[in-house]
Formats: sequence, C-alpha cells, structure tokens
Amino acid sequence: MPPPESPLPKRPLPERPLPESLTRHLSAPRAAIWPTPDDRNRITTGAPRPRWPSRAYGGVWLWALAYNLVGFAILFLLWASMGG
Repeated sequence: MPPPESPLPKRPLPERPLPESLTRHLSAPRAAIWPTPDDRNRITTGAPRPRWPSRAYGGVWLWALAYNLVGFAILFLLWASMGG
C-alpha cells in the first residue's frame, strides 16, 4: 500500500547557504585549530617543546604523596583510637 499523498502543494525548498562559522574550516583546513596530515612536514615556528617535564610536576607529585600519607595517618589514628 503506497503512502497517502500530502494535501500540501509540492514546491521546491529555497536554497539557504550555511553560515560561514560552519563552513570556514571546510574551505581552509590550514587555518584549522587541529593539525592536518599536511602539517607533518611543515616547519614549526615559535618556542620548542621542553624535552623534560618542568619542576612543577615534581612539586605536585610530592604534594600529592604528602597529602595521602597525612590522610592515611589520620585514618590509622582514628581506627586505632576505636580499639581496632
């Protein structure tokens, strides 16, 4: 059984172009935020990436270790004070 015919008259939809904010990366991928496969062989400018992590990472790891050790010490003291 074929679908019923629509009572509305058939008319073509008007052409509406997409906004530039949606199509700008399609027309110019080199301006995109993410790197493209063509960018692999391109010479990069600016400051080079550091080879080793900065000293701040060591400070964060030391702070996290001390924070956890103090937390476990508090839990152990609470457990011990309950007679466990």
